[in-house]
Amino acid sequence: MSTPATSAPLRGGVVGALSVLVTAAAHDLGGAALPSQSAAVALLAVCVGVGWMVSSTPAGRNRLVVALAAAQTLGHLTLTVVDGHHHGALLDLPMAAAHLVAVGIGAVAVHGAERGIIAAARAMRRILPIVLAVAAVDTDTVRPARPVNRVDAPARLLDLSGRGTRGPPARLR
Repeated sequence: MSTPATSAPLRGGVVGALSVLVTAAAHDLGGAALPSQSAAVALLAVCVGVGWMVSSTPAGRNRLVVALAAAQTLGHLTLTVVDGHHHGALLDLPMAAAHLVAVGIGAVAVHGAERGIIAAARAMRRILPIVLAVAAVDTDTVRPARPVNRVDAPARLLDLSGRGTRGPPARLR
């Protein structure tokens, strides 16, 4: 499923935000502790970069899975380097399984969100003309809430025509 260029930034933002949450959860479920504040900020920076990449490249399912796998890999390395975990730089089986499941969950969530947004946009495209036609206002019968008092004044903010009130008072002339 290809994503229109107008929704590419939305897709990138969803992929970035989802990657942060799912990477941290997978890392925790894989046997490591929840990330510290500095590790969470570093993970956020990495996943924002992945989201930006997704928003600037043409969409496709394969590219989405590759981007989510890259986010999981880079996120795992970031959390390992910043926090340092019991398994070192290598993945053990529960950690690898948790990150692989996270890629699948992320792909299903992003794909479902895209389909939901497309369905919502189609529904709005059908419903909105009907709602706007029913809610049309007859401008001939609409009156202002308060009477309009017009002041006979020049249209300019400052009257520079020479007919103003400059000069001394009349009795001093």
